[in-house]
Amino acid sequence: MTRLLNFEATYNHLMPTMKQLYIFAICVIAAGCASASAQQQYTSSDSTVLYANPGLNRLLDIQRNLSDFVFKDESSLLHRKPSFRILPSIKRTPGYGFSFGLGGAISFFTDRDDYSLQRSEVPLIVSVAFTKPFSYSIACEPQLYLAGNALRLQAEISYRDWLEYYFGVGYAVNHNPAYEKDKYTYESMTMRFKPNVQFRLGNPFLYGGIVADVWHERMRNPEEFVKADKHYLALTGNESRDSATGTGIGLNIDYDTRDIPNDAYSGMLLSAEAMFYTSAFGGDTRYGTLAIDYRQYLQLRGRKQILAWNVTSNNAFGDHVPFTRYATIGGVNNFRGYYNYQYRNKSMLTAQVEYRYWLQIDSPWGILLNRFGFAVWAGTGVMGTNPIKYEALLPQAGVGVRFALRDRLNFRFDVAHNPIDNDTMWYMSFSESF
Repeated sequence: MTRLLNFEATYNHLMPTMKQLYIFAICVIAAGCASASAQQQYTSSDSTVLYANPGLNRLLDIQRNLSDFVFKDESSLLHRKPSFRILPSIKRTPGYGFSFGLGGAISFFTDRDDYSLQRSEVPLIVSVAFTKPFSYSIACEPQLYLAGNALRLQAEISYRDWLEYYFGVGYAVNHNPAYEKDKYTYESMTMRFKPNVQFRLGNPFLYGGIVADVWHERMRNPEEFVKADKHYLALTGNESRDSATGTGIGLNIDYDTRDIPNDAYSGMLLSAEAMFYTSAFGGDTRYGTLAIDYRQYLQLRGRKQILAWNVTSNNAFGDHVPFTRYATIGGVNNFRGYYNYQYRNKSMLTAQVEYRYWLQIDSPWGILLNRFGFAVWAGTGVMGTNPIKYEALLPQAGVGVRFALRDRLNFRFDVAHNPIDNDTMWYMSFSESF
């Protein structure tokens, strides 16, 4: 009863501040929804070749030949048969260096006679990084559409054996650390299975459903700072226990009107997920999480100029949150001005805006030069111990160059800077960061 009264007193004390924050967030999201509903939707998910690229065309020929070999079909619905595509990747992040990936994806219709269905896809990709020790990961994220798109089945299935950096929890220890492998790293072996069943909620762009999550992580060879950190010791207890298991269940909702999710020119995404992890399902951790992701895209003066903005909120709740499950800032797709997972705490809130422009030169040189685009962005984030108590402001800005391998398939080179640590980082990757 005493705990309940204390919670009620704290809640009443914080309500005015919470109301202001939520009213502001609702106003921003409502404005985005209104803008998205007024935009024309892009109806085709197929890439259109805009530039002559013999090397890429050869790769596409290989994909078509593989599809024809594996999926022999003599019916009249050849355009509805399964297909295969190759998924190469290259990525460079500060501290980790280059990582390379290769895999493939099979796409198909769960019912070839239902022309309202979206294509389902099952991708599989293997990534490696030539660090010391050698790191690799295997990931499969199938997405299946059934019952006239009324039912969507998704999953995250992965195994990751990777060298990880850890600078502690909180601004004081995260701020301006010496980026030393022999002090701030540990080896992580993580297995995860996260299935998600979603139902269409009336609107063709709105889905909601139930999600489960089972993960197991084993930590090896912690370096000097990591093995002395109180959050690491709280998780591992002693040298005989170097692993943790999480089992959780939750709800999520997605409203997605983007024309092409991987490289959107118009539309919006609003996604929210709440999870509860408990030992009742067999795990040894007890905590909760809440994640919100809002993205908006607006075309300016035609398809060659895009204004994009993104607001995210990631939160972990409870007294027994594993340090590996805290909210983080930093990385190639998550606030590029900071090192991968550099800042870590129970709550993170970020906002950034990016302007993307593609060259439009009407001359013989335009065939080559119009492959290039540029991006400039700026944003700020805050971190703290809960969603209404933040202890630090984390600004960042950057510029980038894009090269179109194919329409909606870009290679990007980004340079980002943050004034808090006076760090400048550069990245290489495919597709946009958000």
